[in-house]
Amino acid sequence: MATAEQVQELVAAAQSLNQEVQNLKVENSALRQLVANRGPTSTDLPPMALSSGKFDGTPKHLKEFIESCNVHFAFHPTTFSSDLSKVGFVISNMTGNALDWANPLVTADDPVLRD
Repeated sequence: MATAEQVQELVAAAQSLNQEVQNLKVENSALRQLVANRGPTSTDLPPMALSSGKFDGTPKHLKEFIESCNVHFAFHPTTFSSDLSKVGFVISNMTGNALDWANPLVTADDPVLRD
């Protein structure tokens, strides 16, 4: 059976936890309000389709494809904040021979994917 001292410690701990829960509820409410009032940001919006379309490996389309990717990266800096995210986007916009070339790099987790 618990002693009076142990009961008092448990009551004090319960009161402390209850206060912390109340503090978290207030903080949560304030954060929900901030999120509700902020409106969409560029990171909430999905990346647009590339104007050049998917790259199939045709050399004469490479420059246009690279330029489209660079414009995309410039307009979505938070979405593409790392080289890995940029490389992933580029590969996801490849098809045909270009995708056939990239697939082994992805499968092998080649370090070039992070640069």
